[in-house]
Amino acid sequence: MATARIEVAIASIPEKKESLRRALEALRSHLSASSPSFSVPEWKDLDAHISSVEASIRLRFQALLAKEAAQPSSSLSDSKEKASNEWQPHANPDPEAVPRPQLTSLCIKMDGKGLVSFIAQNRKDLGAIRSELNPALRSAPDPAKLVLDAMDGFFSSPPPPPKGDKKGDKDADALATRRTCINLLERIPVIGPEIGPSVRDQAKKLAAEWKGKVTDGGRENGLEAMGLLQLLVSYGLASEFKVDELLDLLILVSRRKQAVDLCKSLGLTENVPDLIERLNNKGRQLDAVKFVYAFNLVEKYPPVPLLKAYIKEIKKAAQDVRNKGNNSSEAENVATSKELGALRSVIKAVEEYKLESQYPREFLEKQVAKLEKRKEEKKRTVAAAAAASNSKIQKQQHPNKRPRPSATTSNAITGQTLPPGITKQPQFGLADPSPHMGLAGAYGFASSGSLYNNASISGFRSPPRSYLYSSESLAGTGGFYDRPVNYTGYPGTRVPPPYNSSLYP
Repeated sequence: MATARIEVAIASIPEKKESLRRALEALRSHLSASSPSFSVPEWKDLDAHISSVEASIRLRFQALLAKEAAQPSSSLSDSKEKASNEWQPHANPDPEAVPRPQLTSLCIKMDGKGLVSFIAQNRKDLGAIRSELNPALRSAPDPAKLVLDAMDGFFSSPPPPPKGDKKGDKDADALATRRTCINLLERIPVIGPEIGPSVRDQAKKLAAEWKGKVTDGGRENGLEAMGLLQLLVSYGLASEFKVDELLDLLILVSRRKQAVDLCKSLGLTENVPDLIERLNNKGRQLDAVKFVYAFNLVEKYPPVPLLKAYIKEIKKAAQDVRNKGNNSSEAENVATSKELGALRSVIKAVEEYKLESQYPREFLEKQVAKLEKRKEEKKRTVAAAAAASNSKIQKQQHPNKRPRPSATTSNAITGQTLPPGITKQPQFGLADPSPHMGLAGAYGFASSGSLYNNASISGFRSPPRSYLYSSESLAGTGGFYDRPVNYTGYPGTRVPPPYNSSLYP
């Protein structure tokens, strides 16, 4: 039978199942009146069996399509390619390889916990291990029970940390353990082992336990819900849950690429319109668009209004972040990043679903550029404010530290400019040291300019000045101190100097 015909037959299963249910109810009502002693099977039991068989058929068909697509010499028809795109498996079937002895040994011994631990510890070699898992599981005496026993570590380990929160290797191991458990669950429909009644009852109890842990506290942990849904699919337990409960779980995993396939495997095709409405009401219009295209509901739910509504919801959420953070720089950064992520996701959706004619990319890209510019400006503003704050702190820590004067500092008292090589000496707290500088201050002679203000005398540098008196103590003596000083003798006399004129011209 061609793959296109198989696809059509699989798609008709829900409709045929509903017809069977109506026929069973009609038979029950007829027999209750005519033959009360004749017993009719409960629809719940039949539905569970049919759902389990349907899930197995779907996943086997997915594996068949993947193998055909992997053959380079095969040329698929348009219908086959369409089916391959629509029925993408939960975990792409890997080419099988001879398993390593450790894997085979753990499976033969039915050591489920050891199997999970081995895979999680060797996750760097996960690509090779994935290709060895199916043959290794087939070597187990009871593969379905082995995988079920391996699920003990799914909730016993601490939950993985939120995105962006680094808490060490312990959380990374917990995350790896849960992903390994989900991967093992995905293998059950592929290898198709027999699931005995006792194993199915064990799976049913485990599903009820996980259900409470996923929903308690209202946490939206997609990985936990993903594990529960895959458990229901692998062991044919969808009928044990109400449709509303399954839809609520699907909403938690709606962002994941396996969500559409899980929805189909759970037999919820007829409930997709309800799922889309719920996603729309919860602000997950982008995920709703994915289901719209997967189930050919474009005419009923036009995608462009959903995408626009999604951007509107994200902008509202971003503004709430700013308000709660009092418009702080951190809140602004988080809000802007949220808006940028949403816009880029919508641009990707427009490209994927070829909606450029209805929703031009240019408009979205302009918004992205505007937000990126604002984010960069905010970043520069924050950096400048941080630099100014650091400078202020340094000044507060060193309040008496003054800048070192330059060699051309002007004398504020005399108006003279110090020549190169002469720097103004510290004044030690004196208000006006000019009357006490130079030779006049030392001998009582007046001077219009300090002797030591000169750069040098016959090539000698001036000694450091000493300011011993305040300007107020010398008030009223300006007439005496205003006399000129020359270097030919003492003031007011013609007595020649007692020094060699060659030294003092």
